[in-house]
Amino acid sequence: MPATGKTDTSTAQDSRRRAELLSRLLEYSTTHGLSEVSLRPLAAAVGSSPRMLLYFFGSKEGLVREVHRNARQVQLELLSRQLEQHSGGPAALRVLWEWLSDPAHHNMVRFFFESYARSLHDRDGAWSGFGESSVSEWLPHIQEVLDSSEAEATLVLAGLRGLLLDLMATGDTARVDAAFEELVTRLAVGA
Repeated sequence: MPATGKTDTSTAQDSRRRAELLSRLLEYSTTHGLSEVSLRPLAAAVGSSPRMLLYFFGSKEGLVREVHRNARQVQLELLSRQLEQHSGGPAALRVLWEWLSDPAHHNMVRFFFESYARSLHDRDGAWSGFGESSVSEWLPHIQEVLDSSEAEATLVLAGLRGLLLDLMATGDTARVDAAFEELVTRLAVGA
């Protein structure tokens, strides 16, 4: 028996339960956000209790950090899958843009921008580091798929995020898609 007094079975059950809660929390967060929610309604919404959320995540701040970490991990897995399907360059960026701009993923994009904006003001709290991590985690993938410099990958990442923010704010798909194509065309010309 481990020193904590837990059996391997209870530890495995805790891990599964925590992963299940994390999945539900991310699903809730992408629909409703996390900025203004308190533990009691959050726990009820994900089929748990405040006590269990504190047991698994330590505090509301710990919960928010873990949901953010999980959200970034899910995004990176999706990014990798999308980019692996193409050899690189403009074709890979188009596939990525199709996924990012798909209305089915708008809740995830909104949650991303909510968290990114909060991280700009919350330097020591639950949102701390989200924005910086989301840049440092995406840049190598963009750089690899474009076979580009870090500066060019930064420009592309900023362009993608700016276009997504515009799309979320205006809903003007035709204009934003045309701007994306302009970005891709300029990249291809510069290559």
